[in-house]
Amino acid sequence: MKTSGEIPAAEPFNRLSDSYVKYVLGSPERKHITIAFINAVLKHAAYEEGTEPVIIEDIEFIDREKHGESDKSKGARFDVLARSADGRIFHIEIQVARDEHFMQRSFYYVSQSFSTQIQKGENYGVLKPVVYIGIMDFALFGNPRYSEDWYSLHKVMNVKTHVNTLPEVEFHMIELPLLRRRIVREGKKPSDELEELLCYFGSIGGGNFMEEIAERNPMISELEALETVYRMDPWTVRKFMLDKADEQYREFLLKEQHRKGREEGRMEELRENARRLRAQGILTDEQISQALNLTIDFVKSL
Repeated sequence: MKTSGEIPAAEPFNRLSDSYVKYVLGSPERKHITIAFINAVLKHAAYEEGTEPVIIEDIEFIDREKHGESDKSKGARFDVLARSADGRIFHIEIQVARDEHFMQRSFYYVSQSFSTQIQKGENYGVLKPVVYIGIMDFALFGNPRYSEDWYSLHKVMNVKTHVNTLPEVEFHMIELPLLRRRIVREGKKPSDELEELLCYFGSIGGGNFMEEIAERNPMISELEALETVYRMDPWTVRKFMLDKADEQYREFLLKEQHRKGREEGRMEELRENARRLRAQGILTDEQISQALNLTIDFVKSL
């Protein structure tokens, strides 16, 4: 793939691309940005719950790829995976193309981080908390018309008492279209550092709006400077273009899955209608075939 060695300013730049997210949030050289982002999430969650956040001071990046227990088991490849000094494991996962099963995938990823912590003979009490941060560029949980639902915290709880029965796991789910509605359509200002950082990564609000945020948040200015370097580096440009093509392919696969699902549903409906008509004994197989636009062999096989 040939590139000019630079992403033109006019080229739409996706700050949520895999390569750029890993460049900014998955690099030991820039771990202070990752720490700031994680702490912004923890502070926002604490504000929502009326508790005090347990912020982190330092992190180490750990292997982002987990292999299944057997050749047939499904592995996992994470966007950003880090361990804080107090032992907590943090996932940061970005999903641009709509995925109806994103929560199931998130749970599967978290379970992998649990299963690899413990060794044979160890007590389950040694398991450290796993904190999952999912950033979606589509609405999944919240009402698209209710912008305050852009952030949601998911835990395991007793549905009767609402007691958190597994405090070692939590899912912080962020839906950017709802935040985009809140900022752009409703004209509200970012209320904390997390919203400011998400406005940057989600390209929410435009250039003038971002300049306004950067004046009070030095982290935004640093991110914009990093972006300039990234867009001029031939290697990162190539990676960005490959990621862009990969994202388009994944989106195509998801659309194909949905289309095939609809077709399978339609075929099942036709199959049931054909069975019902045959059971009534009023029409011949040939007549059923013509009425439902099915092959005669298909009808006879029912």
